[in-house]
Amino acid sequence: MTITLFEKLADGQLLKISERTWDEKLMQALDAANYVLIGGKEYEMIEGRLNLDLNVFELLLVAVGSDGGGNK
Repeated sequence: MTITLFEKLADGQLLKISERTWDEKLMQALDAANYVLIGGKEYEMIEGRLNLDLNVFELLLVAVGSDGGGNK
């Protein structure tokens, strides 16, 4: 499945940071993980949306330590 990762910026805008194909094992890991590392930067996963029109799972992320909505 294709996963699109969006960072929610402090001003509320969304920035597409990655689009990747994930296998079933990575999808299952979503149940246990709250944070992801991408390019050496840590993000908190705050919500996901299954976009059936595009056959994409979209994850909304907030950079750890930012004012974009995360609690760190």
